[in-house]
Amino acid sequence: MTVTNYETLFIVHPEKGPRIKEFIERFNKVIEGQEGVVSQVEEWGLRDLAYRIQKQGKGYYTLLQYRASGRAVEELERNLRLTDGILRYLTVRDDEAHPVVAPAPAVDATEQADKPAATDSTTDSPA
Repeated sequence: MTVTNYETLFIVHPEKGPRIKEFIERFNKVIEGQEGVVSQVEEWGLRDLAYRIQKQGKGYYTLLQYRASGRAVEELERNLRLTDGILRYLTVRDDEAHPVVAPAPAVDATEQADKPAATDSTTDSPA
């Protein structure tokens, strides 16, 4: 049995957001039940989706980093599919152990409008 580093990112329906701790706890138990070890859990919070999923424009993002076998990943993904309130999930194998930097907080449209537009002064004018 080969143990590998994996990362699973899942998005929870905004109405199920208050139950995010329950979801994390359940998925940690699934991984540990398959003799895996959860190394890090990052809650990114409520963020805008790139496109609507099940008529939702926002979702709670959570990243799980863990070491486990392929069988544990299969079981985790089966649980993610069957859990009501999970909009999407993605699991990738992490070949290198490196720290993950959480994404920057979402910027309000009003904050972005207040900032001046950047100009590119390196372009050459035609001669």
